[in-house]
Amino acid sequence: MKTLKINSYLLLIFILLQSTGVYSQKQEIIQEIQERIESDFANGKINVGNKFLYSETGLLNFYKSHNYEPQWFAKENREELIGILESSFDEGLIPEDYHLEKIRELEKEVEEGNKDVNLLTDLELLLTDAAILYAHHLIWGKVDQSKFREEWDLPENPKPKNMDSIFLKYKYDNNLTALYDRLKPQHFMYVHLKNGLKHYRNIAENGGWPKIPEGETLKKGITDERIAIMRTYLKITGDLSVKYLPENPELFDDQLENAVKSFQFRHNLIQDGVVGKGTLEQMNISVEERIDILRVNMERGRWVMHQLEPDFLVVNIAGFNVRRVTHDSIVYFSPVIVGRKYHESPVFKAKMTYIEMNPTWTLPYSIATKETLPKLLKNPNYLAEKNMIIMDRNGKVLDPSTIDFTKYSRNNFPFTIRQKAGPHNALGEVKFMFPNKYSVYLHDTPGRSLFSREDRAFSHGCIRLQKKWVLLMNLMDEPEVWNMDKINEIVKTQKTTRITLPKPIDIILLYWTAGADKEDGLFFNKDVYDRDPDVLNALDEPIKFGQDTN
Repeated sequence: MKTLKINSYLLLIFILLQSTGVYSQKQEIIQEIQERIESDFANGKINVGNKFLYSETGLLNFYKSHNYEPQWFAKENREELIGILESSFDEGLIPEDYHLEKIRELEKEVEEGNKDVNLLTDLELLLTDAAILYAHHLIWGKVDQSKFREEWDLPENPKPKNMDSIFLKYKYDNNLTALYDRLKPQHFMYVHLKNGLKHYRNIAENGGWPKIPEGETLKKGITDERIAIMRTYLKITGDLSVKYLPENPELFDDQLENAVKSFQFRHNLIQDGVVGKGTLEQMNISVEERIDILRVNMERGRWVMHQLEPDFLVVNIAGFNVRRVTHDSIVYFSPVIVGRKYHESPVFKAKMTYIEMNPTWTLPYSIATKETLPKLLKNPNYLAEKNMIIMDRNGKVLDPSTIDFTKYSRNNFPFTIRQKAGPHNALGEVKFMFPNKYSVYLHDTPGRSLFSREDRAFSHGCIRLQKKWVLLMNLMDEPEVWNMDKINEIVKTQKTTRITLPKPIDIILLYWTAGADKEDGLFFNKDVYDRDPDVLNALDEPIKFGQDTN
């Protein structure tokens, strides 16, 4: 009994000595953190060895508000954060952006017994810098898209409230992983793009998919040795059942035609079941390139998917379509025509507030001078033929026969040209208005044959809509009032009629070259504006000193 008491006392003394040593070392680290951060910050850059830290202001503010206490003193906290940083790979990001190699190197030294204060401080600062930077990338994205395109006007994602206190709570609950999961976009498309990225990486690790040689168009009934290769390809992509074993693998049969249509549907191609040049070109995009496309669009998801309302309209410029999404369900869909390459439709968010039936069209100055003026010089009756009027700056309607258009140019055109309402109006019979600085809106068009085209970048920036009346009735949501009888009655008057929406709705014009559904189906669109390479290059570039995250 006496021996047991002595041993207990010895154990207690040992624990006290250990805790005193730990406390003493912790105080040394606190002092080292404060000295390093304050002196380095005053000199313009905080560094650890030969590594500059990115979140300088963030580090200073964070440690100041927590009395320079080390945040990663406990091994379990360090291990959890290292695991989180490693998982950034699954988000399409680059783990080494977060000092991972250096962190592992220092952590190994600590595990081997090195308790040097400078080393522990180095590890502490690298971990905190990485934690702040990774959180920043999940909330706002790594890439600043506005630096690549002027036509980018979306509000920045809001900063989480009381980030510091939330951060500490999850860390001390030993559940930092839950916090970082919360920082990721929760929208179903982001989640399933992430699943798709993992799936395509598995395909790549298993050798990818075969390239189909060029040759004559392949369609049902043809026998060709390339068909066997295509059959293998479509099984890997999931468009053709792996269980289907045809008698002749080189015969283009019904099942293969359906698989090709499935592939065409997922890649926004005309679904004719025929493998011509366009379809073959999409099939021969490598799995590595598809992985890059998925990563680029996950980054786009981080830009916008934190702030989506439960009910909104979204135009996918690259996909040539518009959807209404209500509680993660698509309740309206229509093909659209977007701006041509040198008249790109801008990316922005606005509030749709009203609809105009039988609209007039006031030509933008650029169109009036660059396109209409040359036509007037060749054909004095052009305005009458197009049901247009010309006005002076005071809004007075002028007789075009009294104007000598040879006196005017692109830089000197003191007139306004307006097309009257009617069936031949360039805006068609209806436009959907959401005030914005780009003067862009959704509208009908008399040129409806263009909707049958695969690529539909033909406008000057506005969005031409195919299923116009379906959208109107969907937004008004009063089937007993707003039906085709009511619509036809207003259209026949050819009078401009303004209709206020019962409830304004957010509309976002975005640019997606990949998407996903809730069944992990992946969808791809052509990069019509060549935007992906800029985003990918910036996504793959190492973080540069000076990219401070505050």
